[in-house]
Amino acid sequence: MKIALIGYGQMGQLIHQFAQRRGHEVLTIIDPKHSSATDSKITPEALLGVNVAFDFSHPGVVLDNLRYFLSLKNAPNLLVGTTGWYTHLGEIERSVARANIGFLWSSNFSIGVNLYFEIVKKAAKLINKYNEYDIWGTELHHAQKADSPSGTAKILEEILLQNIERKTKVVDNRLDRKIEPYEIHFSSTRGGAVNFSHTIGLDSEADTITLTHAARNRDGYALGAVQAAEWLVGKCGFFKMEDFLGFEI
Repeated sequence: MKIALIGYGQMGQLIHQFAQRRGHEVLTIIDPKHSSATDSKITPEALLGVNVAFDFSHPGVVLDNLRYFLSLKNAPNLLVGTTGWYTHLGEIERSVARANIGFLWSSNFSIGVNLYFEIVKKAAKLINKYNEYDIWGTELHHAQKADSPSGTAKILEEILLQNIERKTKVVDNRLDRKIEPYEIHFSSTRGGAVNFSHTIGLDSEADTITLTHAARNRDGYALGAVQAAEWLVGKCGFFKMEDFLGFEI
């Protein structure tokens, strides 16, 4: 692959390392602040020769990045790991169709996290039959995490709501009252240098079942992104991680 990296923070740098290890070439690094950047903004010239671009920029700029990128003629395929734009999914999907490129997005490219989504989905379907179990969620991220709840937490919330009929609403901000029976409380903690962990609790008067995914580092996230980009080469369409992995989340 010939790669452009949009955003050169910790994830961009790690993707750079894994891409090179797998024999790919990073042609362009686009970042307005980093000293290693080759370009400060997305331009047609910065994307010359590129067949896959990675956006791991910032939630505050990602929507503008996507709108501009998808307006370009002959844009390369694009893999997006930045969160904060999901309320505009319909708009972006239509723009991808007009641009006639391959576009793959996920809040988390870790293979382990996506397997975890499947495990939670199965557990939610099972627990749906047993009203004595309540459900809660919590996540922990490092202090530099720019959004809350995370995109991964939002996917978990959606999985729970889709598969547990008695739960119709997620509360993911501060709760200063008794929770309603139809609600799921999903809390977020930010602090320190921890990578991330997510836990789903299934709780009854008799016992508690907890399902946890904890990342030791960012390697799985970066490697999964590079592997997904390899799959995306030569494809057109609007894809999610489960399309690459071959199962439905």
